[in-house]
Amino acid sequence: MAEQIEVRIITPARVVYSRPVDCISLPGTNGMMEILPGHVALFSTIMPGELTVTRNGKKEVFACADGIVEVSNDVVTLLVDSARGNMEIDPVAEKALIDEAEDKLKNLSNEDVEQRFAFESQLAAAKARIEVYERTAGEHEATHGFSTVAAPVVEKVGDPNKSDKSDKSASADNPS
Repeated sequence: MAEQIEVRIITPARVVYSRPVDCISLPGTNGMMEILPGHVALFSTIMPGELTVTRNGKKEVFACADGIVEVSNDVVTLLVDSARGNMEIDPVAEKALIDEAEDKLKNLSNEDVEQRFAFESQLAAAKARIEVYERTAGEHEATHGFSTVAAPVVEKVGDPNKSDKSDKSASADNPS
């Protein structure tokens, strides 16, 4: 059995994290899941919440949005709408997103299921980011805009013909 598992956290905008780790704890639809080396193959959905990676005894914490996880042959791949480390979270902007989503949800008709789902997802993800920020604020020193425990691998995913290096990938996974 392998001593570590490879974890890849991928958003539509970038590869947030790609490293071997000891274990990962993530918010599954039916509760928290912990994935260790040798875990049985799995495909499941992920709810917005705190995602914790343990690597060489040190924890790395991210706030993630809705998504899916696949576990196969000691490789854990998470495809999520967004994932951010502590230093990437702007609590003022997140609170504004929460207020906006709550206001829009109040004014939606019950027939507009797709819009309701979109705003509920936005609301849950923003609340998860606030919770992670408040719980981990001040725990870690900043390094290039990311916390030292959640210093993601930043790779842009997109049009290979574009070479706009001025785009900030830290905010690229938030479509609003």
